[in-house]
Amino acid sequence: MSRKGDSYNSEPFGRPHHRKKHSLFGMLFLIILLALTFSLSVALIIAYLTPYVAPATFGSLTIVGIFAPILYMGVALCMLLWLVMGRWKSAGIVALLLVPGLFRVSDFYNVDFIRKVEQKADRGTITLISHNVRGFLDDNYRNVAAGYVDYYAEVENYDVVCLQEFRRNLRGADRLDSLFKARFKTGYMREVVEAGDVLLRTYSRYPIIAAGDISGMGSGTTQWVDIVVNKRDTVRIFNNHLQTMSISANDSEDIEHGKILQDGDRMMSIVERIANNSSIRADYVDTLCMVIEATPYNRVICGDFNDTPMSYVYGEIIKNHKDAFVECGSGFGYTFRPMYSTLRIDYILHSEGMTAQNYAADAEMTLSDHLPIKASLKFAPQK
Repeated sequence: MSRKGDSYNSEPFGRPHHRKKHSLFGMLFLIILLALTFSLSVALIIAYLTPYVAPATFGSLTIVGIFAPILYMGVALCMLLWLVMGRWKSAGIVALLLVPGLFRVSDFYNVDFIRKVEQKADRGTITLISHNVRGFLDDNYRNVAAGYVDYYAEVENYDVVCLQEFRRNLRGADRLDSLFKARFKTGYMREVVEAGDVLLRTYSRYPIIAAGDISGMGSGTTQWVDIVVNKRDTVRIFNNHLQTMSISANDSEDIEHGKILQDGDRMMSIVERIANNSSIRADYVDTLCMVIEATPYNRVICGDFNDTPMSYVYGEIIKNHKDAFVECGSGFGYTFRPMYSTLRIDYILHSEGMTAQNYAADAEMTLSDHLPIKASLKFAPQK
């Protein structure tokens, strides 16, 4: 005779096993965890696909790529909860979703002891700074051009400076011209008008032998310059400012304080703006990549992409190139101060004929909403 609570499997002479009884709270927690795991997993899969699928395919779901690190940590937490509950199969299935992300962790975070050791720059090296200066206006829209002059007067050892949103008609901005001429002795400069008096401007210690631009008619602007380093190595530098995400300072502040959750219409407006601008950048980057690939020299692609590493724009440009942060960056690689300082949208990429020897983003420079980023790139020995 069986004991109360025992049940038998369908096999002959099956051994009894005990049914596990769940409390109402336990069942509710299980259902919530299952729903949360499923939702986060689907979102993470979409985030994985964003670098490979044009934004027009995903529409508003493009925004999911921005939150890839958060989604990844959320799925990892769900996996741990399944393990704690002894649901090994469920935990194993969730763990499989985390495997592809292991190969993208270095796009966002690098640990000191596993990254490449920084090397001292030498004659075969070019050191470059890229910085979106936001028209030389601070968070309160005050003119801080003098602050940039002071900052770049103190920064050590740079050969090329690529600036985005350079407002040349702002009082005091012209002092940067004098500064870089003094620093470089014989300095070289090229600029491209992006919208009115807001431009891309590139300063160089080395001769600029050719220059041009790619205009996206409002979807982005690229300036390229060919620079001869130490009279022997030619490199083409692409200074980029791609279509903005259209997130205002007020939007960023309200997102950070959670106020945006109280206004559904405004939240949807932000999502639509981000999605629409992602599609605009995607159309532009297809043209940009054709020009990049046709370049006969080593190349450096830097600037404000207004997109994260989990984006179609980054996924297309990084092909056949390397990311200086991934090579030798350290810590969490954000470059954009708003949005909880979580976004890396400024880059220094380079062709495979070069190697990054060091990389840094200056978190103490807070005049702009973007951090200045700096990298030293070494040319491969000529054969």
